[in-house]
Amino acid sequence: MKTLAIDTSGKSAGLAIVSDGRILYELFMNTGLNHSVVLLPEIDHALNVLNLDLTDLDLFVATTGPGSFTGLRIGLSTIKGFALSHKKPLVGVSTLEALVWNIYSQDRIICPMLNGPMDEIYTALYRYHPLDGYERLLEEQITTMQKLVAHITGPVIFVGDGAVRWESHLRDQLLESAIFAPQHLNICRPSTIAGIGIKKYQDGLTEDMVSLKPTYLRASEAEIKNPDHK
Repeated sequence: MKTLAIDTSGKSAGLAIVSDGRILYELFMNTGLNHSVVLLPEIDHALNVLNLDLTDLDLFVATTGPGSFTGLRIGLSTIKGFALSHKKPLVGVSTLEALVWNIYSQDRIICPMLNGPMDEIYTALYRYHPLDGYERLLEEQITTMQKLVAHITGPVIFVGDGAVRWESHLRDQLLESAIFAPQHLNICRPSTIAGIGIKKYQDGLTEDMVSLKPTYLRASEAEIKNPDHK
């Protein structure tokens, strides 16, 4: 089974093409250009390199958030278009869960952190489970650093751009209980997103055009300014 996975949830963007668990192509872009400008040309380039066509792909996967409102809409509309045109299944993957899978630890809680607006963070807490991979201990949410620290009672590995931003504060609060992922693990890997998506597909957790929606965890600017905005 060949899978295309994309991530447009943040300032960077990425894509991977995976075949039966083997990474055929993976690209990470942090150019500062709008995802709408770079995504489709890079997907086309990847397919050309591999001598493939969209019709050769069996599954489409994208991050659903939390993250950039605009970026998420671009990514999800892209795979929805592919899936609809070629009558193939699609799967959404949590951005926070994708970050967790960058880390392997059987004894520490893992805390993915993404920068949010106004000094808030998108976060959750996960723990390794021998059967399920990782189980979520704290639901995905947008919160403050003070409230997050109140949930932490033991050794934690922090990962994500929020962990980079708040590292000094967390070290002051948690001392030796806080461990931080190396810089190269603080971004979502598209191949990891593909792996999570394939597992969800195998478990029957596919989406449709209606159910696959961005996970914002907060109201958009339009909704904040106009509560009746739809």
